[in-house]
Amino acid sequence: MDHTDRSIPGFCRRQKISRSSYYNLKTAGLAPREYVIGKLVRISPEAEADWVKAREADGDARRAANTEA
Repeated sequence: MDHTDRSIPGFCRRQKISRSSYYNLKTAGLAPREYVIGKLVRISPEAEADWVKAREADGDARRAANTEA
């Protein structure tokens, strides 16, 4: 995964989500960690990888709950 663009739009392109979806995730507390340089908001490759792992874990938990029901 190319992490040269650490901006929010770059993250959204890599994850194939809209910016509005990103901000909905942020409001819900489900967006990746951000860091700020001046007025620039950035997402590190590590934060993005952690976010992907967390979303995968959420999906696994939902699937497990659905198979138990």
